[in-house]
Amino acid sequence: MKRYFTDKEKVYCKIIDILCEYKGLHKQDLLQILKDRSCKHLYFLLIKKYKCCDLELIQKDFPLLNKNNIKNNIKKAEEKLLLNKHIREMYFEAEEILNKAK
Repeated sequence: MKRYFTDKEKVYCKIIDILCEYKGLHKQDLLQILKDRSCKHLYFLLIKKYKCCDLELIQKDFPLLNKNNIKNNIKKAEEKLLLNKHIREMYFEAEEILNKAK
């Protein structure tokens, strides 16, 4: 069953938690996510899929990102999803974890 009214901030926090766990990071080290290309692409793919592209929400953790950066990074991530098997596998695994957590 699809949920139409979800708490974006709650889902966003779950996405961040998954990426931090994957990289072995604490929430204070979130900028490391953007330095790792596969994590960066995964991050942008997940926030798009789960409709967490709220600029204010993203800028709490990544203040340097703006609307154009987000749009361009999502576009690059979508291209990488089609081309890179590793990113594709990470994406589907993270998607499965997020769906179980709902």
